[in-house]
Amino acid sequence: MPDTNQDQLLRKLADTYINIANDQAETQDKNIVNTSFMYAASRFCAYVAASSARNLEDYQNKQKQGIEFFTGEFQRMLESNMHNYEKVFNSTEALRYEEFMKKN
Repeated sequence: MPDTNQDQLLRKLADTYINIANDQAETQDKNIVNTSFMYAASRFCAYVAASSARNLEDYQNKQKQGIEFFTGEFQRMLESNMHNYEKVFNSTEALRYEEFMKKN
């Protein structure tokens, strides 16, 4: 799959999860929704790491490398998204909601 198609798919899938989190945040504390989102992501990352290991020993030997990879990727994405949110503070309230909280 070309990088452009992969990027579009990644964003489409991410938007699906974000829409679920936004729905939950309408009735739950957004900090609890955020924590549950991070917990779910960490569980899935552990599953991906475990399912790609040949056996328990392989899994245990690669845990540190896997944790470094996943936390590094999360940090890179978080820094990028936090930078993107800077423009929200120069916008109207309507733009804040429309651009960053809209549901597809």
